Amino acid sequence: MKITVIGLGAYAIALARVFHENDNKVIMYTKFKDEADIVSLKRENINVFKGVKIPKEIEITTDLKTSMENSKIVVLAVPMNAVRSVSSDISKYLTEDQVVCIVSKGIEPDTNKLMSEVVFEETGCENICMISGPSFAIETYAENEIGLIVASESLTSQATVKVCLENSRINVNVTKDIVGVELAATTKNIYAIILGMLDGMKKCDSTRAAVLTCLVSDMRMIIELLGGKLQTVFTYAGIGDLLLTCMSSKSRNYTFGKLLGEGLTTDEALKKMQTKTVEGLYSLKSIYNMLKDIEVEIKSIEMIYNVIYENIRVENVLKYIKR
Repeated sequence: MKITVIGLGAYAIALARVFHENDNKVIMYTKFKDEADIVSLKRENINVFKGVKIPKEIEITTDLKTSMENSKIVVLAVPMNAVRSVSSDISKYLTEDQVVCIVSKGIEPDTNKLMSEVVFEETGCENICMISGPSFAIETYAENEIGLIVASESLTSQATVKVCLENSRINVNVTKDIVGVELAATTKNIYAIILGMLDGMKKCDSTRAAVLTCLVSDMRMIIELLGGKLQTVFTYAGIGDLLLTCMSSKSRNYTFGKLLGEGLTTDEALKKMQTKTVEGLYSLKSIYNMLKDIEVEIKSIEMIYNVIYENIRVENVLKYIKR
């Protein structure tokens, strides 16, 4: 089966490798010619995934139309803020039988729309999927056992993506609750900041476990209040991804929170990390506003919002979480 992966980031490369090892024909697209030329030559993206080779059988191109021709799955593995523009680009060539599979996580600023809603608005596609689950790019690329979930209201789309992804080391579950999966994927990034803050404050494992327990409860409420299903909390997209992202220094969100806990400001932390991509930071305002719209207050969201945007002292994190 032919699969088009849009993007040349770390997770795009990791997924392309999985699709390739499952005997699919994989082509990767970027609109940036310089990036395509360098990655094609070196067979790696040294800016985001240094030392990780892209199999030579995977073609890299800047020709979007050709890359999408006869593809069964089009994977959007671009930053959240590029999803709308990329969706508009692929809409010119997208056919009715193609599945659009979203990897990007978060909520669009200003509109407060989920990524699946953004893609549907731009493409009108009825075959939209979301891939989520506890899976760092480097660990997905390597020979590790990984659990993923594919969410789509289309059973056919679920099955198509599952058969292309699953193998002896990649376990794939499916669900129709794409809203719940997207909300879980967004919320866990926000909560990773909180757990990182505790680490930066030198709080013990017992304290962090107590806080994480409260955050699971809050995640459940957010998912149900905003249209998702309770069961999704207990999947790879929920507790699975929450545990991974909230307990590992490999997570940008966790690292950002740790720097805040050590006393750095938001700008100082981002500068030290040499990145502007901290998904939880940019989804926080959206979740906060969505809850305000339905007149519901979730303690953990209020707390992290106040720390980042209202200059409340980081040391108050336990006060806000306390039940």
